[in-house]
Amino acid sequence: MNVAYAVVLGLVQGLTEFLPVSSSGHLALFQNFLGLNEPMLFFDVMLHVGTLLAVFVYFRKEVTGVALAAAGRAPGAPGAWPASVADGRKIILWILIASVPAGAVGLALGDAVESAFTSVVVVGGLLLITGTLLLSADAKTQRNPADGAPAAMMGLAGALIIGSAQAFALLPGVSRSGATICAAIFIGVARRDAARFSFLMAIPAIAGAAVLHLKDVSDAGLPPMGPVIIGAAVAFISGLIALKWLIAVLTRGRLLWFSIYCFAIGTAAIILSQVFPAR
Repeated sequence: MNVAYAVVLGLVQGLTEFLPVSSSGHLALFQNFLGLNEPMLFFDVMLHVGTLLAVFVYFRKEVTGVALAAAGRAPGAPGAWPASVADGRKIILWILIASVPAGAVGLALGDAVESAFTSVVVVGGLLLITGTLLLSADAKTQRNPADGAPAAMMGLAGALIIGSAQAFALLPGVSRSGATICAAIFIGVARRDAARFSFLMAIPAIAGAAVLHLKDVSDAGLPPMGPVIIGAAVAFISGLIALKWLIAVLTRGRLLWFSIYCFAIGTAAIILSQVFPAR
């Protein structure tokens, strides 16, 4: 692995992990079209660590607020999120419940999910589905511009719906952030709260993926550490940029451009897979 390759994959991971365009789908397409199909497990783990740190840094106030609520301490400032200890504890409960479907599917169907990464047509088709979800959510926000309810009010059913969306996003080409944010918008959660909840959910999801891969690292061996560190740093920095951009877009209520991008990339992937079939 060279530095240029580490930078490219770090950039792809950081930007697409948080933008609703599917990091797993982009990485699968890069590896299939460039012929880079080796596992690189430790490198993948470190990319996840970089993006996980980006979530903690960008949402540090929200993470602190939830942690204070868990300890029974009220928010320290007006306008803090969550707004109260009760709301914070509800959000923790909803995150735990929403994490169950993806954990169960990942453990039960992990090999089947991994096999989907080898099919460019499958990845392209799932990117088209992601585009459709984003287009539908955008249409909903345009029909009803008034913002929705706080995340703490979603209830058990809402948490399970968002968790099921996250489980569906285990497939390469389905955006985790896109699926969960769209699901939250569909059930009436306010756009900014939908993003907050989605990315707080990402903490156990990303950490869990890293731990699952880490157990196989000793068998796969360690790549050179220089490119690994550079890739993780690029994933962290680009992840922060992506988060700032996405929150700004959500505040304006437009997901249309991400939808168009997913349609374009998904269609191109399917066409290219037929023009240049794998040998």
